[in-house]
Amino acid sequence: MIYKVAILLSTYNGEKYLENQLKSVINQSFFNWTLFIRDDGSTDSTKTIITKYAEKYGNIIIVESDTNFGSALSFMKMVEMINAEYYMFCDQDDQWDDNKIAISLEKIKELEGNLHTPSLVFSDLKVVDENLNVIDNSFWNYNKVLPELLIKNPDFINVFNCAPGCTMIFNRSLRDLSLDYDQSILMHDWYIIIKALQMGKVDYIKKPLILYRQHLNNVVGADKVSLSKLIRKIFHIRKTIKSQLKTFFFVKKYTKINLLKYYLLKSRFNSARLK
Repeated sequence: MIYKVAILLSTYNGEKYLENQLKSVINQSFFNWTLFIRDDGSTDSTKTIITKYAEKYGNIIIVESDTNFGSALSFMKMVEMINAEYYMFCDQDDQWDDNKIAISLEKIKELEGNLHTPSLVFSDLKVVDENLNVIDNSFWNYNKVLPELLIKNPDFINVFNCAPGCTMIFNRSLRDLSLDYDQSILMHDWYIIIKALQMGKVDYIKKPLILYRQHLNNVVGADKVSLSKLIRKIFHIRKTIKSQLKTFFFVKKYTKINLLKYYLLKSRFNSARLK
């Protein structure tokens, strides 16, 4: 079966905010979606929560799992096994705008055209605290990762990704080109947008369509960037280089980047983002 919009949610010990997120998906203005949930080995009440919702709603399906893959691989396993026209990633602790699917779908249909060119669209997010109080109305502004920098210079994807997976929608054509991922994949969203920039089209929606909740247990979160923070990294150089090399070796698997070019691009990007 080919689903219209497949929403992919990988859960792990998400009991605190999960029901709020599920309700925001259920309340979408666009109805032709199916939510697939793969639990990655939760030890809290997460499984009980998703079972309750799957029993109540026919378009919420639990993907059976008995292995802890980690977030990135868990998401990619669902991408591989589920057939759909369009795919959206969903995190367990955010809250979606009621029109997130409708707006995203309209934008990607414009982008892909009648030939269904491999395409990906992403949006901005509103950064909020654990109680949904606004920290910044724009994740791009907060994190200094303006998407036009990437669109104008796609090589920058080697050193930064301005599109968290939870903001993305991508089509089946791109999905079919994205199944050669490495089993040790570091970040599913970064990998998908690399593929899109290499072989398809990428565009963005300026409006924030998600309340991006920041709390102590975020796997990846928003990080307010400033010149002083970048300078402080110099004083923790060993930790900084270790993190950068981890990213470099991940990106190197899917691009032609070398270490010299990586650091030159990183320097250019940091200069551009702080203008």
